[in-house]
Amino acid sequence: MASAPAADKPWTPPYCSVVAVDTRSFFYRVCSVCERTLLDSDTECRFCSRRTPNPGSKRLYRILVSVGTVDKVLVVVFFDRAARVLMGCSADEWAAFLGAQPSARELAGELLRGEMLRMTLNPSRRGNAEHLRVASVAPLRAGFRPVVDRLRRLYAAGAGTSVEETG
Repeated sequence: MASAPAADKPWTPPYCSVVAVDTRSFFYRVCSVCERTLLDSDTECRFCSRRTPNPGSKRLYRILVSVGTVDKVLVVVFFDRAARVLMGCSADEWAAFLGAQPSARELAGELLRGEMLRMTLNPSRRGNAEHLRVASVAPLRAGFRPVVDRLRRLYAAGAGTSVEETG
């Protein structure tokens, strides 16, 4: 049986299955120079704007996913590097895709549900996070295609295509 991780050790369950995806928020904004988190009300980074005129911002993934292991269901967080494996694009590209296809938000969760994954899970570095972080992820299905690829195919095919057919 897979046991829970020690307080500071990585944990790699034999496999995980995606149970649900929180599709309300896929990303957050950061400074494009230092990658500090920006509030929604921030127009620029208060640290970098002193040194760099108009430092700009970008989005990074933060996706909450419920996964089932051999003996439990837990919520884990996919940050940018791990989320890109599943999504197939940057968070900025995903935001643009959602702008053009708002229904893709819910479909992304449907496409990931049931996906079998091999993951390494870590506690937060500071030890204050509620959820384990996905340090690495590898889809186990031989024909796995990232979410954005499957959705592009689905939308290109039109409304007659089901989620299962994009597999």
